[in-house]
Amino acid sequence: MSTSKRIAPSGVLLVNLGSPESADANSVSRWLVEFLSDPLVVPLPRWFWLPLLKWVIAPRRSPPVAKLYQKIWTANGSPLVAISADQVNALQQELNLRNRPFKVAMGMRTGTPDIAEPLAALVNECSKVTILLLYPQYATSTSLSAIREIEKVVGPLQTVATDQLTGGNQQQVHVICSYATDPGYIDALSQSVTRQWQHKRGEHLLMSFHGVPEKTIKQGDPYQDQCIATATALARKLNLESDEYTICYQSRFGRARWLEPATDKVAVELAQSGVRSIDVICPGFSADCLETLEEIALQLKQTFVNAGGSRLSYIPALNSSPEWARAMANLICSDTHSPQAGATQ
Repeated sequence: MSTSKRIAPSGVLLVNLGSPESADANSVSRWLVEFLSDPLVVPLPRWFWLPLLKWVIAPRRSPPVAKLYQKIWTANGSPLVAISADQVNALQQELNLRNRPFKVAMGMRTGTPDIAEPLAALVNECSKVTILLLYPQYATSTSLSAIREIEKVVGPLQTVATDQLTGGNQQQVHVICSYATDPGYIDALSQSVTRQWQHKRGEHLLMSFHGVPEKTIKQGDPYQDQCIATATALARKLNLESDEYTICYQSRFGRARWLEPATDKVAVELAQSGVRSIDVICPGFSADCLETLEEIALQLKQTFVNAGGSRLSYIPALNSSPEWARAMANLICSDTHSPQAGATQ
């Protein structure tokens, strides 16, 4: 009688920012406090910022923000969380085609599910764990914030390449923290655009990335360089000339100077210059969320029309598309990853 030893699966954790549990003001207020309490997101003195956030900012901002969430909320709850669950399933199916077992889970930097519980379970059950941050471009406020949460579970992580970290017992935890020009990622973006253009193509393409304060870039954050690298690679894949697309930045918050040009200002300028139709893709968002479904597909569309434009078409995020599932699987299964500009701090 022969016996075979069970092979422990390789674990995979997909990490994204997260979302309020529901679209009411109380839930949004709790989420804003959790999100904006992070010193990597708002680097103000704690003694000043935390009371202001809890007693002034969150109570004042939560009702209008809740109304924005209500516009996009689904029967399955938060679009981001629901799509993230679909991404887990799509990636699991893709990895099942590979020649070794995998177990895929998801964790959110804010809200539920958190990072700690699913990561601890994977570390306990799996021979090794790969964590894929769903932020293709490295930024302190997103990527490093998630890394700090991961370190609370597995201990300090060491940089082994500009886009990779390892740590944990016997170095079994591997973090992929940027992939701005990964060929599979760029190809997935390109396919999203070409699918849209098969139906109707606008006169100009906006590549809109989430903005960050200029101060963080001056302090060495590689985020803007990586956004430009992604946009350049995508434009090359689409055979675009420089005057056929614009790199821009959305979602400004607070009074600090943020990256420019601002997406809304670019849209207005295009409309006023006579451009009647534009397409918008948000390459930094791996899953559709408030910033894409409401800020771009609804708000920006109205802004463009009000300025004289006729049609704005939002190109959906990669979400759980087969090409994105395949690209994620290739990132996870690859022994080496193309280095990206900028290491973690």
